[in-house]
Amino acid sequence: MSDASEQDGLPSSPDKELDATAETAVRDMLRGALSEPEAPPDLTRGVQQKLRVRSGGKFYADGWSTVKHPPLNTYLITSLMMLFATGVIYALLAPLAGAPEVVRPSKPVNVQIVPQP
Repeated sequence: MSDASEQDGLPSSPDKELDATAETAVRDMLRGALSEPEAPPDLTRGVQQKLRVRSGGKFYADGWSTVKHPPLNTYLITSLMMLFATGVIYALLAPLAGAPEVVRPSKPVNVQIVPQP
C-alpha cells in the first residue's frame, strides 16, 4: 500500500512536512479561498456612453438616466404632484356620485329572445 501512494506522488504518511514551495502554494490557495471576493467592474456606464456617442445622442442623452444614484428629488416631486392631482380629481368628482336609488319597475317587462340564424 505504501508503494502505491509513493507512485502517485503523495507522501506515505501525513506527518511528513510539505516542502517550502508546496507549503506556500497551499497557503496562497487558502488565503485566496478565504479572502473577500472582488467586486466585478461596472460596465454599464461605459456601454451607455458608447451607445450615446454611436447614436448621436439619441439614446441616454438625458443626464439622470446615466447617473450612478437615482434622482430622489425628481421621484419625490413627481409622486407629490400625482397625489395632489388625485386629490383634486376626487374632490371634483365625489359630489357627482350621489346616493344609489332603488329602481322598481311598475310592470314586468317581457323579454324577447332573438333566435340565432
